[in-house]
Order: sequence, then structure tokens, then C-alpha cells
Amino acid sequence: MTKVRNSTRKWQALVASAVAVTLVPASVAAETNEVGIRCAPFGSIMYTVGNAIQDLTASRHETLRVVNAEGPGSTAVTVNMMAGGEWAQTLGCTSVLDYVYAEQGIEPFFETAHPDVRNDVKILFNGFYGAIGILTTNPEIETAEDLDGRSLAMGRRAQAHWGGLPALFFETGLPDINPNMQFMGTTPSHEALPERRVDAIISQLVITPDGSQAFKPGVVSQLFASGLDIHLVGFPQEAFDRAAEFGLTFRPMTVDRNVVPEAASDRSVNWIYSPASIAVHRDFPEETAYELTRFMIENAGELPSYAATLTVISTPEGLLGDWQAEDLHPGAVRAFREAGLLE
Repeated sequence: MTKVRNSTRKWQALVASAVAVTLVPASVAAETNEVGIRCAPFGSIMYTVGNAIQDLTASRHETLRVVNAEGPGSTAVTVNMMAGGEWAQTLGCTSVLDYVYAEQGIEPFFETAHPDVRNDVKILFNGFYGAIGILTTNPEIETAEDLDGRSLAMGRRAQAHWGGLPALFFETGLPDINPNMQFMGTTPSHEALPERRVDAIISQLVITPDGSQAFKPGVVSQLFASGLDIHLVGFPQEAFDRAAEFGLTFRPMTVDRNVVPEAASDRSVNWIYSPASIAVHRDFPEETAYELTRFMIENAGELPSYAATLTVISTPEGLLGDWQAEDLHPGAVRAFREAGLLE
């Protein structure tokens, strides 16, 4: 009995010692910093980016935790971030198009112009690069100018890159061309083309900044897998010049069979190159902005393991893209300067 009691006491002492050792580090450990990210619906590219950031911070960062949740599109998020409030502490997203919407006061998104939007909503780093253009099964349609009077299906107008951008680009860059625009939504429009219900559709690729590699979203891959001859259709340079006069300063991206080998035509066309970025309100905490941006720069190479499309932002240079210091949140400026990407 005495041996049992002594053994029990020794075991209790060992447990107490182990608990004490365990508790000491916890008592001095840095407090976890949890921040939410809300951008884009479930299944979208930016939602995938949010999931990747969430997983990376959970598995690789000592204190920072990013929690991803479904949100509205980037235009609605931009509106919310401009208002501040809880969104001053939340990660969101924006794009060059959303800036244009706000600066020009384009309805139904903005009833009045907001010329200071770029001061209110600041960039942390890019989420993806889109190339927006036209697909058709009709070989007679070679450029956007051939769509005058023809049916053109696209995403909903509120979908910045699938609907809003191409519609505005036609209105400003090709004002004399009047296609019959049908705002169906992404999947319905890509189903309408092989069913011959429309002449052409607006589509999108995720593309590397140098245009050397492209990735197809699911609906686009399904369309090319249909067995039909799908032709690439682009925009003339004059359309980009005219759109720039309105404030749509998008540069053309060359798309051809080098990056879309399934395309039926062998011609090179100009699609609209447009980045979408993780962004925050100007009052978002600088240290958190710095820590997250620095962390993503250091771990950019891990992003393609979450989705092949994230290859386009899998380098520090890809995360920065064409943004300048004045576009970035001060915390992001610090991180990119430390990485040697900004002067």
C-alpha cells in the first residue's frame, strides 16, 4: 500500500510539473491577432485567395490569423470599405474598375462621384490578374467591331470583370458599336454560346503579368471541352485609347494559341488586362497590414499549391504588380520596400 501511495504521489508531482512547464510559455506567449477577410462569393478566384491566406497564416504564422468568409463582389466591398466602420478593421478587395466606378460616379454602384476613393481604399497586394475578352463560335466575328447589332452574353452587370468592365469598355472605347448585351451571369452565358442562343460571350482568363501563361476558370474550361471550334475575339487598340480618355486606363494583353492552345483561330488578339487586389480602409492598422503583406511576400511560392490560378501571384513581384507606393497602404509600402521592390 505504501509503495502504491508513493508511486501515486510521484505521478501527481510529475503531472503538476509538466502542467507548470506547459503553462509558463502560454502565459508569456504573444496574443493572437485575428482579422477577417470578406471578398467575393464562394468558389470565386478571390475566395480561393482568401482560403489560401487563411490556411497559410494558420499553419505558418505565430500570431496572425486571417479568417475567410464569403462576401459580395469587389464593387460592393469597395463601397463598404469607403464607409469605414467595421470595414476599417476588415480585409476586403478592390480593382481598377471599382476605382473608376467610384471616381466617375457610375450608377447603380455610386449615385455621386467619389474622387478620393484611392485615398480611402488602399492596396495590400494583388489577388489575381484577369484578361477579359470575347469568345465566339462564329469565325466571321474577328474583332469586337464585328459585334455591332449581334448578341453578346456576359456576366451580371454587378460582376466587375465578367459584366461591368466589358460593358463600360464598349460604351467608352467603342461608342459606335452597339451589341445586344445580355447580362445573363457567368455560367448561363457560357452555356448559351454552345447552344447557339447568342453570337458571342464575354469570358475571362487568369493570366501571368507577362502574358506567357494563362489559366481557365471552370466555366471556361468546360466551354473549350465542348468540342466546338471556339474563336478568340479581341478589342482594337483604338478602343483602349478612347476608354483611357474616360478614365479606364487598362492596357491590352495579347492572347493567342500560345496561351490558349484549344482556340480554333490562330490570330493574336488584345484582351483587357485587369488586376484585382486585397485592399483595406486607410485606417486599417498599419502593423497588421505590414505583417500580413510581409508574410505573403515570404510565402508567395506556396500559393499555387492551393490552386493553379494562384501561380500569377506566386512571386513578390506578382503580388506587387503595377501598383505604386501611393496606391498602397503604408504597412504594405514598408513590406515591399523591405523586400527591395519599392524605392
